[in-house]
Amino acid sequence: MNKRWWMGLLVVVGLIFAQVFFPYSVFSVYQSVSVSTELPILQDYKMKLYEFKKMDEENEGKDPEGYSMDHVKYATKHILETYEMDMMTTSRSSIGKGDLNIILEDLRFLQDRVLSITFEEPHSSESRKYLYATLRWIQAAEEEIVRIKSSPPSRFHLIHRLEEIQNDIRKSFDMYTEFYNAYYWYEGE
Repeated sequence: MNKRWWMGLLVVVGLIFAQVFFPYSVFSVYQSVSVSTELPILQDYKMKLYEFKKMDEENEGKDPEGYSMDHVKYATKHILETYEMDMMTTSRSSIGKGDLNIILEDLRFLQDRVLSITFEEPHSSESRKYLYATLRWIQAAEEEIVRIKSSPPSRFHLIHRLEEIQNDIRKSFDMYTEFYNAYYWYEGE
């Protein structure tokens, strides 16, 4: 009886340890971690999103061959959907193990859209530079998610890595904004 009690206690302590320190492990019951964004960073990002959307709405896009919208203008609507995901626009978000797959798919969709812009429209060297920087930041976030999925880290490292992913996505948005400005306003329309 005493031996069973100790074995049961050891299993319970092991499960609690896995839950607290390794939330994405197989033995964790609640496979989620909460990531918070500092209020000034969040407000700055949301303000940049708002200003960008306002600028995009006012921009009618180029009309080189009688089309009402060019590829950049069309793709931007869909690109903004990824930049507006909950992980980026809320102060505290809970990210489960399954959510990583959704975020990864969103980033791959974003990358495909940005790549399509690269090939469908002519670009100046300045706008191309920003476009490539956007792709690099998206790839950095994507690689970080793949690393998390391949070897789930401890809770502390997981939160740190998720914050890095948020930073990479914010930087890719900044570069996309710079690309957008360079594409429409510095190329002489």
